[in-house]
Amino acid sequence: MDIAVLLSHWWLVPTTFFTAIITAVSGAGGGILLLGLMGLVLPGTAVIPLHGAVMFLQNGLRGVLLFKHVDWRFVGIAGVGSVLGALLAGPVAVNLNDNAMQLLLGLGLLYLIWAPKPKKPLSIPFLNRLNPDVRTAIMAILISMVTILIGAAGVLFSAIRRRGGLPKEAVLADQSFIMLCQHILKMLVFGLAGFVFGPYLPLIIPMVCMGLLGTFVGVVLMKKMSSHVFDIIFKAVVTVLAIAMLAKAANFF
Repeated sequence: MDIAVLLSHWWLVPTTFFTAIITAVSGAGGGILLLGLMGLVLPGTAVIPLHGAVMFLQNGLRGVLLFKHVDWRFVGIAGVGSVLGALLAGPVAVNLNDNAMQLLLGLGLLYLIWAPKPKKPLSIPFLNRLNPDVRTAIMAILISMVTILIGAAGVLFSAIRRRGGLPKEAVLADQSFIMLCQHILKMLVFGLAGFVFGPYLPLIIPMVCMGLLGTFVGVVLMKKMSSHVFDIIFKAVVTVLAIAMLAKAANFF
């Protein structure tokens, strides 16, 4: 992509700072918002790998800052499942054209924002009869497939990782390392399929730096920030972005 075009998207750099704060506080919202914004101005087939490039270090830093809360057994099992899911979904994701990717991203965003949040652990009769470790691996495979295809699955992750009575830091710590794995897998899948990150580095490098700064600020604010009013505004903004992506996929503009 021409560097002049990339520089015209400079506003994504400060935006990444604020979305990183949201991600550090909520675990998923900022990533979804950034995904929607990137989807409006970047080629559809570039959105998923570039989103992974921006987000993976943010999740890594958040995980380091919450290191003592990590459940490494869960993270290890879910990480293996994530690799298998990426291998299954990768061939489909890299062969989608721009319009198909925009359509999938738009629908995925609407689902992630408006699907009812689970109030208890996801209950599937067949899975509930399996060994907990096997169940974790299967759910990680499914979530990884979704992440490779639509780029963000924090809401789905919370469906199997909701743990009653544990502090928010514990859930976010595990989520950080799982999503770190997911984002790295996205980069590998698209990179091996021929996607070239080099032309986008003038935009991606400052976005990564601002994302790390925003993550640090967000972790500090995690326990202090009220999300009630923000949730209303956030849903409205992301819904508009998703509809705009669907319109773009339908060639309305």
